[in-house]
Amino acid sequence: MVDLTQVEAVFAASLLGLIIGSFISMLTWRLPRMLYLDAGSTAHSITLSRSKCPHCQTTLSWHQLIPIFSWFFAKGKCLTCHTPISIRYPLIEIGTMLITGFLIWHFGQTTSALFAVGFSWILITILVIDIEHQLILDSLSLPLLWAGLLINSQAYYVSAEQAILGAAIGYMILWALFHSFKLLTGKEGMGYGDFKLLAALGAWFGVMAIPQIILIASLSSLVIGGGLALLRLKKLEDPIPFGPFLAIGGWSSLVLGNQLIQQL
Repeated sequence: MVDLTQVEAVFAASLLGLIIGSFISMLTWRLPRMLYLDAGSTAHSITLSRSKCPHCQTTLSWHQLIPIFSWFFAKGKCLTCHTPISIRYPLIEIGTMLITGFLIWHFGQTTSALFAVGFSWILITILVIDIEHQLILDSLSLPLLWAGLLINSQAYYVSAEQAILGAAIGYMILWALFHSFKLLTGKEGMGYGDFKLLAALGAWFGVMAIPQIILIASLSSLVIGGGLALLRLKKLEDPIPFGPFLAIGGWSSLVLGNQLIQQL
């Protein structure tokens, strides 16, 4: 990588993360609509159409696409129709910026840092789409799975054997839980996308990381779900997508390794 001081590298990575965050905010809006919600329409094409206000369909000018600043400059409203624009856009941009900068600071200017950044960008995309649509798209989870297997063929995070076992066992654990729960209750507790996401996380961090990922995901879902219920933003019986919590568990394994489960 380019020989920069750590501060310069973190700043450059954060700036890149801000730009990619703007792309992710667009991608998470268009991709599920293009594939599922409005399949076949070119209105939500990833590359063939310019960004527009979702309400009045006015094409946005270049200065309305500057990450973070354009949203605050417009005071969170469309400059044409004055309809409020969701805060999701600056939040995704800021989150991606902070995570990208942190990973370069944490891993240094290494190949592992580049892989970690790419992993996190895809994970953010999966997380946002699952929160908003309760969908984990194969077009995101499967490339993430294969990337983990390919990267670990060179043992960047775990051995190739651990990665293969992690992918297989990660999928089978949630598959078994899904069918056991359905057999006992007649209800579906999660979707098949969750199986594939855990398989992808297993491919990245190995079979030994699976218990930690599931533990963190389960605890965070209880805490966040309970918090939303206490704030009366959701009812306890309302379904909550499990993918974002698996993402939290996977990202924790990226940063911390298997330290948490080893201390239990």
